[in-house]
Amino acid sequence: MIMVSACLLGQRVRYDGRHSLRDDVRELTGDEPVLALCPEVLGGLGTPRPPARFVGARFGYEGSDLLAGRARLMDENGRDVSLAFARGAKLVAELCKQHGVRLALLKDRSPSCGWDPDGVNPQGGPGQGVLAALLSQMGVTVREVRSSARGEK
Repeated sequence: MIMVSACLLGQRVRYDGRHSLRDDVRELTGDEPVLALCPEVLGGLGTPRPPARFVGARFGYEGSDLLAGRARLMDENGRDVSLAFARGAKLVAELCKQHGVRLALLKDRSPSCGWDPDGVNPQGGPGQGVLAALLSQMGVTVREVRSSARGEK
């Protein structure tokens, strides 16, 4: 089974209430069953919600730093949403474990799902989201799927 960020499959769960549909994700998953989840929604954050940014984290280790208590996620209103992000990541990780997920296709530039530890995404974003860090620690192969601005609706 493959875990896919729900927004990449057209679910309107992004922070701004839009999706990041990528038609080619189905090609990437082939005939494998898909587990489509959004850790931020599972963590109790609504849609839409204010965007959140890491504070006090090292680039490429943001998610790990948050899980270890060395960093926080703050929304644009100054609210600490770290616990919701961590809770959602842990719920998704548990579901991935239950379903034997070995590969996760995650949305780029997301504080939950981003996976760009070398900083090569030309559009920026965190190097390691909270969910991406947790899945990687579990031995799940994480791949970032870049979305295009025109595909986000």
